[in-house]
Amino acid sequence: MKVDIAGVLIDNITKREALDQIDNFVQSDSPHYIVTPYSEQIIFALQDKEYLQVLNKSSLALPDGIGILWAAKFLSLKGNWLASVWQIIYTGAAIIFNPTYVRSVIREQIPGNRLAYDLAKLAADNNYSLAFVGGQDNVAAQAAYELKKLYPSVKINLALSGRPFDNQIIKEISESNSDILIIAHSPPHQERWIAENLSKLDVKLAIGLGGTFDYLAGKRAVRPDFMHQMGLEWLWRLITQPWRIKRIWNAVPVFIWKIYKYKIIK
Repeated sequence: MKVDIAGVLIDNITKREALDQIDNFVQSDSPHYIVTPYSEQIIFALQDKEYLQVLNKSSLALPDGIGILWAAKFLSLKGNWLASVWQIIYTGAAIIFNPTYVRSVIREQIPGNRLAYDLAKLAADNNYSLAFVGGQDNVAAQAAYELKKLYPSVKINLALSGRPFDNQIIKEISESNSDILIIAHSPPHQERWIAENLSKLDVKLAIGLGGTFDYLAGKRAVRPDFMHQMGLEWLWRLITQPWRIKRIWNAVPVFIWKIYKYKIIK
């Protein structure tokens, strides 16, 4: 089932169900791409209808951030503009104090930086091959090295960083004979690039996971589990990556304001 978040259609499935579908995609005869929307991407989609279509044409749209789960619950509640202000307050508080309530519309958050490990395990268990493309320096190769420590049998056919996303890299991906492509490029660029080039990549599945290679390679600290459970990943990013304050501003207060406006005028 799809849940409408300001026009972006999010799949309301568990991670286990998502991995089963991904397995089916890899075994199918046609290529697929997956997106993992979080609050900042919803803002991009509100501003750019072409990007909205890129997200909605994906084979799966998995809820990456807690903001997506919050928005799903908030938008499900009835009320005028004044009631909606109060709903922002108590649904926001529920992220910390009553997480089951916030997850009553979309059941499960599926963070991209954790999904990467599941994709590696799926590949190792089923003899699928991976390609890692994106990031700076040699982070893709470092991420591949760390994953092979966990899953020694996983096949990573390509690991490229610090390269432009041009025709040459398309050629190298196509010639790598990889089943699953994971790219690290900031949104909205990564989703656009995948959608535009999917037919030329010769992969069964493509997904953009932003800065995930940095986490896999150990270049960035992973947030403590309790902060994930409390929906405070944005705070962890602010503490550990203060230069991202503009993006965090867009992903939290601006996102809340945009979702509020969408609800009262739709």
